[in-house]
Amino acid sequence: MSYLDPATRAGLTAQLLVKTAQRDAANATLLAAAGNAEVESYSFDSGEGKQTTKRRKPEDIHRLVRELDSEILRIQNRLGGQGVVNMNLRRRRWGL
Repeated sequence: MSYLDPATRAGLTAQLLVKTAQRDAANATLLAAAGNAEVESYSFDSGEGKQTTKRRKPEDIHRLVRELDSEILRIQNRLGGQGVVNMNLRRRRWGL
């Protein structure tokens, strides 16, 4: 079992909350985009300013959700004392 100091644990917990919120937002975007598969972008020019909105492809959102899931799992494993916490590598000199 590994030891995490309180500052590291608090930082990891904060990261976990942020990543979870980002994943939930990406999932909500994916569900909202499911009904409008044919609309890719929308432009509006009022004369005073121009506004353009573009929607991501569902494949891009799926990829983002998968990446966020793997980051969340990595943080959860670290908080649970699993995974690589610290690794020291030394180069071996041959012939000496």
